Formats: sequence, structure tokens, C-alpha cells
Amino acid sequence: MTINPERSEGSGRSIRMKKGYRYYLSLDYPIHIERTEDGMYCASIAMLSGCKGYANSPAEALEELQGVKISLLELMLEQGKTIPEPTVRLEIPVSDYSRLRNRRSLNRFVKSIP
Repeated sequence: MTINPERSEGSGRSIRMKKGYRYYLSLDYPIHIERTEDGMYCASIAMLSGCKGYANSPAEALEELQGVKISLLELMLEQGKTIPEPTVRLEIPVSDYSRLRNRRSLNRFVKSIP
């Protein structure tokens, strides 16, 4: 049996269940690490505005980032703010796409994704 979290049982009405802290913490957000002009490392999640961690090494910057991410997600949830979720971008060269035998199925699939 499959349970659809988008529907409430029995009522027939469609409702959205709140996604909690653990859900957002489990998402695989793209992380960017760069060395700053002063020699520090900055790890950041561009999708979460202001989510940056600074340290003397990339590993320490990632550790700092994790703490900032936790605090930021907790704050955003408390304030009822919308939290962006990571997305996947699929790029297919036109030459490869034109050679696909089942283009209609791929088009239907892509269009059916909410």
C-alpha cells in the first residue's frame, strides 16, 4: 500500500503536510567552497541565503557550514518561511535528443513533473 503524504485520509481533500526540520536537513544542497583573499575557506549553500561557514581549512569550513545550516533551517521553520529545495537540471545536447527513439515519453515525463 502506498501512502500519499499530499492527501489526508478519509476527507478526500488534498492537504499539504508540513515538511519538518529533519526533512530539510537530509536534503543534499549543492555546496561551494572557495578560498578567500585573507586565506580562509568559505563553504556556502547558495540556495540558503546567508548560509556560510568560514574556517582555516575546507573540512573545518564544512563543519562550520553544517552548524549554520542547522540554525538557519530551525529559524526559517519557526518563522514559517519557505525553504527552497535542491533541484536537478537535466541537459541533453540537441543532437542526442534528436536521436532518441522515445522522445514523446521523455517529453511527457518531464511535463508531468510538478
